Amino acid sequence: MLITVLKYVGLIIISYLLGSIIFGRLLSKLQKDDITKHGSGNPGTTNMLRNYGVMYGLLTFVLDALKGVAAALIGYFMFGGADGGVVARAAIYIGGVSAVIGHMFPIFFKFKGGKGVATASGIAFVAHPIVGAILFVVYIVLLLLIRIGSVCSLIVALAYAITDTVMLIMEQNYVGLGLLYFVILLIIWAHRENIKRLLNKKENVLDLNEVVQKDIDRFNALKNKKKNKNSQVELKEEQNEIETNKVTVTETKQVANDEDNKPNNNENDKTNNNKNENK
Repeated sequence: MLITVLKYVGLIIISYLLGSIIFGRLLSKLQKDDITKHGSGNPGTTNMLRNYGVMYGLLTFVLDALKGVAAALIGYFMFGGADGGVVARAAIYIGGVSAVIGHMFPIFFKFKGGKGVATASGIAFVAHPIVGAILFVVYIVLLLLIRIGSVCSLIVALAYAITDTVMLIMEQNYVGLGLLYFVILLIIWAHRENIKRLLNKKENVLDLNEVVQKDIDRFNALKNKKKNKNSQVELKEEQNEIETNKVTVTETKQVANDEDNKPNNNENDKTNNNKNENK
């Protein structure tokens, strides 16, 4: 009994710490910036898209989702995997939800994190992969059509709650069901300011052209940087070649001077010899 309790405690702590790694913040630091100082201040997918473009936005989503996947898998295999039955299936949600809490209240960043949608999607990818994949596609389509990240997140979260409820009841996984509702309510609570702005018709709309332009600008900047670097290398090679030519010319002149001095030396030798003969 004690060992089982310790395993649950260990799972919760490990998953929470894993969730506390906020990749949005870390990726923005690669740009020598801080995502929390831009837009909504949220280090999630939508704000990363808005401020750094498609590449960083998608990378943020994938990495945040992988936290949920990893935590859910740790729980699943820690409690027996395929042989663990409903206990292992419940552990998927225990690990995954703990990661979501870590993402929303990260110990490494003064308990100020994201809204947990991407990390929660990791639970879906492990518990019911097909449903998770379908909901991901739905989210992308909605984002392209509606262009309001909070609306897309809430719609997909509610859709997942409905579909997963049916599946969890069929599995008789009531622990997972309770944790599902808990995490959905937590996500809705995290979007409370977005809901207020939606009601007041002041919610931010994602400008897709601007998002794509950021990636184009970054690509062009890297291209120009590489071009400038190549130009500097070519210039350095030219300078080296000039220096080499200067040295060669100097050496050639020195050889020529030496050759010019040789006859004079011979003439002096003859003069000296004649003087000696006269003596």
